[in-house]
Amino acid sequence: MPTVGVGMTHDPNLDENEPIDGADEREAADASRDEATPGSLDLTRRTVLKTTGVAAGAGLFGLGATGSAAAASGVNQNFVNWRVREASKIWERGYRGRPDRSISLTDSGLSPRHPDEGPWNGITALIRNGEVKLTRPAQNDTERVKTGDTESFSGTAGPGTFATGEEFYHEFTTPSGVEELDATLSWSPSEPANDLEFGLDRLVDGEYERVVTAATASEPETFSVAVEPDHQYRFVGEHYLNVTSTYEISGTYFAIQGDVTFVDDSEAFDFAGADGDVTADTPKTIGWYDAGSRYGSFEKPRDGNGHGSHVTGIMGGSGRASTLDADAFEEHEPHAVLAAGDFLDYEVDAKAGTGVFGSAYGDAIELSIEGPNGKELDSTSIVIGDGSEVDNIIVEAPTVHDAGTATYTVYVRPAGGETASTGRVDRVGVGPFLDPDSTTGDRTAGGPPSLHGGVAPNQSLVGLQGLSGPTEDLGDHAEEFADIFNMRAVNMSWGYRGGLPLGAAGGTLGTIPASIKDIARGGILTCAAAGNSATPLNGNGAPAVADEAISVVATGNLDGIAGYSSGGVGAIDEDDRDTYMKPDVTAPGGTLTDLIDAVRRGLPNTAESEQDAIREYTLKAGTSMASPFTTGTAGLVANAMEADAPAGISLPEPANTDLDDVLRLKSTLLATASETVFTAAPYHRAHAPTYEFGGRDPYEGYGRVNGDAAVDAVTRELSGTTSETVGLNLPEDSRAVAGHVTAGPGTLTASVEFDYYSGGNKGSAEDDPQLDLFIYDAANPEPETGEPNIVARATTLGGDSATANASFGRDAAESVYYVVAKLTNVPGGVNGDDIQAHFDLSVDVEPGVFVSGTRTDDGAVFTAGQTNEMNLTVNPSSAGPVRDTVPSEWDVLTDFSDDVERVEEANGVQYVYFTEKAAADTTNEYTYLVEAPKDGTVVSDTGRYQFGPIEVEINGEWTAPAGTSETNTVVGLSTDL
Repeated sequence: MPTVGVGMTHDPNLDENEPIDGADEREAADASRDEATPGSLDLTRRTVLKTTGVAAGAGLFGLGATGSAAAASGVNQNFVNWRVREASKIWERGYRGRPDRSISLTDSGLSPRHPDEGPWNGITALIRNGEVKLTRPAQNDTERVKTGDTESFSGTAGPGTFATGEEFYHEFTTPSGVEELDATLSWSPSEPANDLEFGLDRLVDGEYERVVTAATASEPETFSVAVEPDHQYRFVGEHYLNVTSTYEISGTYFAIQGDVTFVDDSEAFDFAGADGDVTADTPKTIGWYDAGSRYGSFEKPRDGNGHGSHVTGIMGGSGRASTLDADAFEEHEPHAVLAAGDFLDYEVDAKAGTGVFGSAYGDAIELSIEGPNGKELDSTSIVIGDGSEVDNIIVEAPTVHDAGTATYTVYVRPAGGETASTGRVDRVGVGPFLDPDSTTGDRTAGGPPSLHGGVAPNQSLVGLQGLSGPTEDLGDHAEEFADIFNMRAVNMSWGYRGGLPLGAAGGTLGTIPASIKDIARGGILTCAAAGNSATPLNGNGAPAVADEAISVVATGNLDGIAGYSSGGVGAIDEDDRDTYMKPDVTAPGGTLTDLIDAVRRGLPNTAESEQDAIREYTLKAGTSMASPFTTGTAGLVANAMEADAPAGISLPEPANTDLDDVLRLKSTLLATASETVFTAAPYHRAHAPTYEFGGRDPYEGYGRVNGDAAVDAVTRELSGTTSETVGLNLPEDSRAVAGHVTAGPGTLTASVEFDYYSGGNKGSAEDDPQLDLFIYDAANPEPETGEPNIVARATTLGGDSATANASFGRDAAESVYYVVAKLTNVPGGVNGDDIQAHFDLSVDVEPGVFVSGTRTDDGAVFTAGQTNEMNLTVNPSSAGPVRDTVPSEWDVLTDFSDDVERVEEANGVQYVYFTEKAAADTTNEYTYLVEAPKDGTVVSDTGRYQFGPIEVEINGEWTAPAGTSETNTVVGLSTDL
């Protein structure tokens, strides 16, 4: 498979092309090697790079780059990794994760030998006789040996078609005494376009069920899987290209010799610190499951590729390997212009077993670290200034001397070496790290911060090695995994490459979407990468396609959608075949010139004593990096919902969490996300979102995920008037503010009123900000997808205040509602500007005003240009005019709608006003026709569109009855996908 070329290494000999052992279902190697290999480019980080296209197939969604990098901190928080600065807004609210709760991933592995992901508690999970069992490999004496039994088949296949493929089968019965099977499918011609899929089915009650699938778009396809002896299976091949191919299938059986001792489930959390009293010795990785994969079969947590370790570090790394020594941190402000040949140097005294870092703000500069022996250990540069990036650059490296203290030097030079012109350096931070064995990193508050901690630094980690194989196993045993490991969320930074997936038909033919639903039913939320195909189509690939999952698009640090990132168009539910939309949110995944720093694995097959210290970091970019940011955020929000949310929306313990709970968690993250069409306008690459007034955009979903607002939504009870602040100075400023209100019969009123601007760039603001105000039904999101249920909405567009009114009928039960105010636009300003908007947020519940209502129509899915009849009812306590809200893309057919008086466009939507006022204390009926969008392209017309809520004007205020919003899907060309 072609790889994406991305660069940047500080030691090309660190990993001499470590082989990836074994094979698995739909995996492909990462877009580039985690470490440099012979013949790879040796480029400095943040150099302008070029990428090549990738072929269709399944693989990890990351654009790799090597090296190690850091951001400095200490006294000045501005020097730390951008991710740490943003996550600290959640940490300051008291949520860093819980050692007795976990987040997990299905990926190439993880690295608890790295201090950020370790130590490991020694627990491995196995599936035996249909149950999840725990064991401690250190207590077992086992060996995987060939039994001498084999399988062999050959034949001719094809021609096939891209849409359906042609399947071929070979049935067989496993011999007695076997436990595992390694199988390979090879074929000819093996040209890039002729990529076959390879699977294994098991006969159960007279029907075949899929066990494993390999679809990596590479030849051969291989997998390694556990099998039952004396049982009927079949190999399945699927051929897509319109040619005839010859193929061979071979299989080798293995048995596990020796005894395995199982331990009680309670041992997963039987360690000091599980109760929250964390030390450096408190385990971080508390479970390991290896289904057998192309990344290698390991009885201990290892990573045969590096992708999984990087992902794990983003979502939950502790930062212990890069915790700053606050006493030795130095900040300098040279405010210098450097010509070619000029440099600044800063000496750092560091102890053996620690590390050194440098971080600088400026432009066209290069940083490097020189060891005590004069060898350059790391370097990085800003070659071309890019407003989509944060303007500090970072270097870091582990110490290389053996004992005592030695002096290292951080250099600042103009970028470009001998060809450099001039560079500008404003501020520089340098210093050593603490000994990882002496610190908890970011797991606990009050100590020095880390450079590269993850979003949920105190949440325990569970690694499931492989991609679709362990995903299916997790689906089959979700309740057990949730119960044993108190698992809240699972990350899946993988999927089909190259647009519409081969053999997946939008996710309906594979087993992964069904597994995601089973995982959700077991109480675990899935966050998945949308894909790196630079097209809206790849968002249809499993696992991100699943309606229970959160599909995540990648952005740069200032929220601009990355050029490589996929969006989403239509997808088909695997159960009822309704159509729904993707993606769901965006999160930072890096750009090709501003990559994401996180954990670098150690060599998996090499003893720790025989390789360099495993405490380095590496750089990658991709939706692979955006998804774990969201997974870590989900883990923290889940902790807040369990500990501090009101009864109507609180999460039970993981063992008792069900599908409805998972969808409420998902909805909370979507409802508090921010649209970025205006605030990130200069930074969007290739994909520019449109303003949806709280609806879903095909490129950014509901917008940029906001962990601080999500935590506030579930923990902060609103009442009266509060002073709020949102801003553009990211990551310190908040994009949105939120809280909750408990309301029963009556009317909930929320309002915002702009007060003033502050910040160094406030003079750039040309007008009052646009603040969008929403009331969501927190307890009752859309029941199939978890999409937010908008009860009422308003915007300050064109003014300095806005009011949203939501009414609940006389018989309404008391429930919980989110009130969320989002910064949508500062005219004249964009993200990165130092501008804060201050405003008052007021909420009030009036028990004497009631409006109830209903909405019905012709369906939920429409083709372009199809007509839909809307039927509305309202029953207000006071008479008043009535209007409905229609997406701007739809046409209101006034010539065929006798009840409609007029249609007005405002706030990015259409308001349909009806001729007759609603009479008090009676049911009033209204009907009108709308036509689905048809004038754009299949991509622009296809979408998920928000109708409603209905509103009645009472006492001069538009009041929306709860339950009158609805989302409809338009498939641009045909509903027959």
